[in-house]
Amino acid sequence: MPFMQATDHTSAKRLGARNRFLAACSLAGAATTAYRRPNTSVTKNDECWIDIARLGSPDAAGVLVLSCGLNGEEGLCGSTIMTEWLSSGYQRDVPRNIGVIMLHTVLPVAYAAGSAPAPENAPQRGWSDTVLSAAARRFTSYAELTGKKSTNDAAVPVMPAPDTNWMEAASDVIVDEVIEHARNVALLEFHTSLRPFGEIAIASCHPATSDASSRLKKWFEDDVEMDEPAILDIFALGFGARLAELSLTAAHVEFGVYTMGGILGFDARKSTAERHADVRSMFSPDSDEWHEHIRSKGIQIVGRALAGLGKA
Repeated sequence: MPFMQATDHTSAKRLGARNRFLAACSLAGAATTAYRRPNTSVTKNDECWIDIARLGSPDAAGVLVLSCGLNGEEGLCGSTIMTEWLSSGYQRDVPRNIGVIMLHTVLPVAYAAGSAPAPENAPQRGWSDTVLSAAARRFTSYAELTGKKSTNDAAVPVMPAPDTNWMEAASDVIVDEVIEHARNVALLEFHTSLRPFGEIAIASCHPATSDASSRLKKWFEDDVEMDEPAILDIFALGFGARLAELSLTAAHVEFGVYTMGGILGFDARKSTAERHADVRSMFSPDSDEWHEHIRSKGIQIVGRALAGLGKA
């Protein structure tokens, strides 16, 4: 049963990442609060948590929020960066006028929270599971009323909308803490993407002419992309909508994952399940080279954001 074995391995990776993060929080003296997804599955493979960690003065005027990507195993990238940043003792160098809040999670495979633009940007519709499920339900209702079927006469699958209430509760806690004292908020959300291995893109979530994009340009110089405002998973949870009175600077940080050898190797796999597992593993590589790459580069990016926010 290769598929079940892969699922069990994935669940173990997620649990291991959480345990390492919580251990690093304990050693660093970070306060943590846990939010558990309601368990509606008969197995434990779908269990997942969001852990909120806090460091620094609770009444700091500036706050840096670090967030994992909220789309399956992609969260392992942000998890590694946060855990290594804490384990390496960099929290000791945080300026006294800055607080740090971390949203840590690694969600089950194929679980998606959706994405959204920053509050000041024009609304965009992303093809999240929620949107696709709504479209499928609408088509099914239309087919029942008209007697029409899809071209292959197969039933249209209706995906259940992901339960994000527990995730929104975690987002609300962060917002409540931020708006009580802070005036300046920086947000970095870590992702992986089908860019070449070693390539990093820091994309502004704001219009190119905005003050926020100008700040990111000062912090990260030529590493910032500002062609189109990037969208973030955490914004789909309502984060940002209540920060209108504050100065928000948000960026989408992508780490490239693919190598040509890895791509060409897919065709050599014997089964579809193995090929699917290979594709998923691309977004959370197991190699030491990958771990060291995102550890070192991620820590540098966090440090530059802290330095820039400290001068705001």
